[in-house]
Amino acid sequence: MEFANINDTMRTAQNENKRFMPLFGSDTFRSWILYFRPGEHTDMHYHQSPETFLVLQGKASVKGLKGEERIIEKNEIVFFAAKDYYQITSIGAEPLVLVGNRSEAFGGDHVTAEEE
Repeated sequence: MEFANINDTMRTAQNENKRFMPLFGSDTFRSWILYFRPGEHTDMHYHQSPETFLVLQGKASVKGLKGEERIIEKNEIVFFAAKDYYQITSIGAEPLVLVGNRSEAFGGDHVTAEEE
């Protein structure tokens, strides 16, 4: 059994300017915090395993490879199936903070649109 304090993790991410903060991990599961300043974004990419993101703070644009877009805000969750391309961009005035979960160990494949 493991525990984490989200507020402490968010504070560390902000103070140490870290986008990625691991929370829990095993051979078949991982959980982490992502911290984006306004305007920061991921590349367009996918993973081999399904994944979710819960918005703790801020507002994000989530785009798919075909141009589809949805805005998500605090307390909304987005689910990506295996190999679903996506890009997340922080679009609010405050930092975007997400909790992510994926059914694979840390270090799994990250495939960008340019690599396909």
